[in-house]
Amino acid sequence: RLVEPIAILADGTRAVSEGDYSKRLPVTGEDELGFLVRSFNDMTRRLSKARDQARSSQQEIESQRAYLETVLGSLSSGVLSIGANGELRTVNESACQILGIDLSGQLGHRLRDIGERFGFMEPLTALISAQLLEQVLDWQEQVELFDSAGRRVLMCRATALPVSEEHSGGQVVVFDDVTDLIRAQRDAAWGDVARRLAHEIKNPLTPIQLSAERLRRKYLNTMREEDAEVMDRATRTIVQQVETLKEMVNAFGDYARAPSLKLELVDLYELMRDVADLYKGSRLKITLDLAEPAPMMNADAGRLRQLLHNLFKNALEAVR
Repeated sequence: RLVEPIAILADGTRAVSEGDYSKRLPVTGEDELGFLVRSFNDMTRRLSKARDQARSSQQEIESQRAYLETVLGSLSSGVLSIGANGELRTVNESACQILGIDLSGQLGHRLRDIGERFGFMEPLTALISAQLLEQVLDWQEQVELFDSAGRRVLMCRATALPVSEEHSGGQVVVFDDVTDLIRAQRDAAWGDVARRLAHEIKNPLTPIQLSAERLRRKYLNTMREEDAEVMDRATRTIVQQVETLKEMVNAFGDYARAPSLKLELVDLYELMRDVADLYKGSRLKITLDLAEPAPMMNADAGRLRQLLHNLFKNALEAVR
């Protein structure tokens, strides 16, 4: 009778040591051993309740973590969480896609080390590190990255993380790739400018063309053969150049949409003579050494004429 309560208590103690908090011991009396047994039962009830609460809290934390991971994974924006010491804590899939590298293997590494490892990220990591160093809580900046894909513009926004017993603070940085948006805005602005310029440039072209055609009709048949040849070549060149300018202006009005190729048989020598005649009297002396017969080629005469103009113009500028 004296030893049995102690044996029961020892058995209960072993059960608790093994993690079984459901063990309840029978109270055999109101003496000191009975008080000890009741205290033991009260302790196991509290331990069981604390364990259940801990499990519930852990399940809630896991549920919140899974929910957060789902939300972060569905975001199109890149998200980075940075510790107070500048180490990378978490990263979502969109951040890896935007940056073009897998940052999941860089968790726990300092931003400066990541920037040195991936050189094109240095502007981004330097910006975040500077804001952490200056203890700027909320900020928004635009940063440019240059990698093998070219220029990339990121719009970054950050806010401070709360300080708690588990976390020492830091920042969460959200960024979006706005390269296409900026390009679209720039294209829209230039498109408006292009349409206005095209309208202003196009106005005098028709009178120039009509004047050249009028000169041909009125004087070409009344001039000496040598002068008529010069007049014919000059006015024909003016008309052709105006037509080319009109096509370019129309394309410019549609904002840099180059006109479609108009392929036709072109006498390359005749085209070269027409362009060369425009530069007679300039400081540039052009001598054409053309082997016969003249080559005929299937090409866009307007494009070739513009190419030759550029060559002669560059040569003229080079000798000034």
